[in-house]
Amino acid sequence: MHSKDMIIGILIGVANCDIRVESNYRSNIGYQVKPRLQIRGEMKFLSDLQRSLLQYNIVAKIKEIESKMRPILRITKIKDLKKICDMIPESLADARNQWGEFRTVISIMNNKEHLTLEGLDKILMIKGLI
Repeated sequence: MHSKDMIIGILIGVANCDIRVESNYRSNIGYQVKPRLQIRGEMKFLSDLQRSLLQYNIVAKIKEIESKMRPILRITKIKDLKKICDMIPESLADARNQWGEFRTVISIMNNKEHLTLEGLDKILMIKGLI
């Protein structure tokens, strides 16, 4: 099991934050925002991390074989991503400079602002698409 500080270090150093905006005809605004956090690694490492995250009520799913034949751990639910963003102090910097933008998008989605056109525009500006 990993301590909270070790989990924070793993998330800052290894995790890949991804925000996808996809068209969806069922949505009121025609688009859907899908954030996710991904970590690739060996199966033992990922299963240990998954168990450690469960201590904080964060659900992570492991896919044993991904396109690159390496296991991948994914966190996709907004409530779990919000818990992770709250766990990581804002003062910590990451090498890829991705957590600030990711934290902002998760906050927008947690407040349900992404369901409006203005919220979608904010997310698209953060991603640099407009």
